[in-house]
Amino acid sequence: MSASGKSSESSKRSSTQTRELIMEAAGRAFATRPYREISLKEIAVDAGVSAPLIIKYFGSKEQLFETLVDFSSASELLFDGPLEDLGERIVAVFARPLEPYKPLSMNILMMSGDGDHALKLRENYSAQIVDVLAERLSGADARLRAELVMSMVTGLAMMRRRMMAGHATGTPDEVVAQYAPLVQKLIDG
Repeated sequence: MSASGKSSESSKRSSTQTRELIMEAAGRAFATRPYREISLKEIAVDAGVSAPLIIKYFGSKEQLFETLVDFSSASELLFDGPLEDLGERIVAVFARPLEPYKPLSMNILMMSGDGDHALKLRENYSAQIVDVLAERLSGADARLRAELVMSMVTGLAMMRRRMMAGHATGTPDEVVAQYAPLVQKLIDG
């Protein structure tokens, strides 16, 4: 540690790196416990920062949570590109193992519980994921097909990342080869 009490590692971090550390710590917290049980202080300790620094970056615990459950960047990652291979791209994202606190996290979705925070998470997911996909699809049943696509890939991720963690067979590429045509059929209508 330096004379100021800060470690040399924390003083060398960029604001982007610090923000990412806070988001990752918040993601781990919100993925494992209900919103009301989580304090900024414990997120700060996990991130290796101070609680006032979290307030500087995000404003409040509520705003930090809202940033965490903003799925717009995930939507761009999933749905940008041509429709003819969208099923393959979506399945490729959900078939690979990811840390449980990243966007589209199964834990955050499952731990959402009741209350305003759970409602915010569900509203964001519906508007920023399902509605965005539905807008890309044609036909009167586009919204239903978008819901079914996301149900299929969320189920795939839940099984491979949680239920079968360490026991799932097949590489992500093998899963994509088998599963993507099923998803693409819903996309195509």
